[in-house]
Amino acid sequence: MQAVPLELLINGLTVAAGAALLVERFTEILKHVKERANKFFLERDAEAARLAALKTAQQQAAAIQQHLQAGHAPDVAVLKAAAASAESSAAGTDNDTASFEQHTAISVVPIPVISTESAALNLFMRLAPLGLGIILAGIFDLHLLAMFTGQTVTDIPTLWGQGNWHAIILQSLDTLLSGLLIGGGSQPVHVLLLFLTTRRLTDSEKQALQQVVDPGEEAHCQPVPQAPEVAAATNDDRGGSLLAGPDIHYAGGVNPQSLEQVHRRSGDPEQIVVHHTAMNSALGFNAIVDEFIGQKKWLTGYHCVIMPDGSIRPFCRWDRMGNHAKGHNDRTLGIAFHGNFHNQEHDRFANSDGRYGALKPTAAQLDAGARVIALWLNLYPQMSGVLTQAVVPHRALAGADTVCPGNQFPFAELLSRTDAYCSAWQTSAAAQAGLQAFRQKPYIYALSTTSAGGQHGQL
Repeated sequence: MQAVPLELLINGLTVAAGAALLVERFTEILKHVKERANKFFLERDAEAARLAALKTAQQQAAAIQQHLQAGHAPDVAVLKAAAASAESSAAGTDNDTASFEQHTAISVVPIPVISTESAALNLFMRLAPLGLGIILAGIFDLHLLAMFTGQTVTDIPTLWGQGNWHAIILQSLDTLLSGLLIGGGSQPVHVLLLFLTTRRLTDSEKQALQQVVDPGEEAHCQPVPQAPEVAAATNDDRGGSLLAGPDIHYAGGVNPQSLEQVHRRSGDPEQIVVHHTAMNSALGFNAIVDEFIGQKKWLTGYHCVIMPDGSIRPFCRWDRMGNHAKGHNDRTLGIAFHGNFHNQEHDRFANSDGRYGALKPTAAQLDAGARVIALWLNLYPQMSGVLTQAVVPHRALAGADTVCPGNQFPFAELLSRTDAYCSAWQTSAAAQAGLQAFRQKPYIYALSTTSAGGQHGQL
């Protein structure tokens, strides 16, 4: 049994919860139908009882009339008619009062008689939600048991063609059980979702998370070969270091497969949004991932995080929408500099006392961030040619109620470093070759990952 990503479990249960809500709405409709049907049955039975009483009264009246015609006194005629009516009512019973012991009278609460129609309707009310749940499980192709156990699911026609009856029976049973869970309403599904999203991670899961969610570690530990022409052609006046090429380690970020069917963009990015994480800069990249996936229960976050030591940590797939700028995620890329760079007074989340670390990003951090932004500008030429329009701070977005990336963030310096990288790469044949190779990587373009390289130009 292989481990199943939590995101996939939550996605499947979310679909099941939606189907369960449909079952609940259907059940509410059935309740209204049942109320109307019960009202009809009661009115019908009451009318039948009224007609029976009327018939009995008519029979008694006819009997009294016969006794009067026979010459009996009126009171005697009434008594004889009542006695005859009582005898006819008791004729269908075999009660012999003489054979029973005599007891004092006791109170008896009669059990209401349930008609056949009411019993059938009650049975239908119990079974209909379960039946609808099974139908919805089949329509949505839900196999919750296989999903939790990490087993692969093959469509029934393929299994039929293979003659694999054992797998067909197991998958049909899985669909049946999934349907029964859905038929029970949304509460069982929500309880299961709550358990999965609030439970504490086991030690093995924590270890697996550390191995999976840190894709930038390899790039940080291994020296990145620089394009020789770029290194020779461009000197950076910031300490005499040489500008690196565009060969940044990127393989889709954190758990790229979890976004395969979700967070799709309507088109490639048109703008880059700069953030700070507003967290303590001493925390590792895992803490940033946990903030989004573990605590906020989101599937992803920023597209890239720049750590204080200058390491570049891709997070969200670049061909998918991130969760970084509400209302602007579809056509933007989010880059976050780890730390809190805001010191406004009377703001309890600010870093006025330095409790979140340094008030400004490090030089290595700014340089690495500029390198990523320059790469993005080259990958997505539909972005504005005006740097201040293509790259904006989070607070500058329409409707953004935030100070991000903080009033101490050196945004002008970041743009200056970015422009230096763009200029250096434009005049370097090796850098251009590296950019062209980067365009062929997966998880880059929203609409195509195979032919995108030939469709996108250069900055």
